[in-house]
Amino acid sequence: MEKLMTRQRLLLIGLLFIEAIIMFWSVPKANADDIDVQLWLITDMSLALIISPAVLKKNNQGKRKSIIPIFIVGVATYLQILYCSVFYDWGILVSLTLPIFQIIFGYAIFRYSDNIVSLFIGCSNLMFSAIWANQYQGFLWFHNKSSDLETMAVASLYALGGAVIVFTLSAIMIMKFNSKTPQQQ
Repeated sequence: MEKLMTRQRLLLIGLLFIEAIIMFWSVPKANADDIDVQLWLITDMSLALIISPAVLKKNNQGKRKSIIPIFIVGVATYLQILYCSVFYDWGILVSLTLPIFQIIFGYAIFRYSDNIVSLFIGCSNLMFSAIWANQYQGFLWFHNKSSDLETMAVASLYALGGAVIVFTLSAIMIMKFNSKTPQQQ
């Protein structure tokens, strides 16, 4: 079994940080156009759900037993977006309960990941869904309840908070992860 060196783990954490910045700035803000947000949501989620299994399959060389659980957990992270869209009327309570989802999904990703690539893909999906969930809830609140700049700022702050929580959780998981399957030589 090949051990990951600290330098490799820090490189993955750095890559996740760059990914978080790109995701945070590419997700439409609360004052975006309705069609624009829905188009980006469908496009982004489709890309994530196409790229994730492709990378998992390539990395795991087709071992379905390894791919299926982490893919299911990765897709389940997108339930945060559905949760925010259904319960956006609850306002801040939805945003305060999202960290609970993120911790539960983070634990499931850590538990079902057989290798570091599977863990990284799961963490990327969790990061993406956390940022989208907070921004989408802000978008719904902005267009249905309060059309002011404060709503935009609060939604962006929640998205940033979600990204920080998921990034911290992911960094801890990457540093603590030990491969569960021996590497093929």
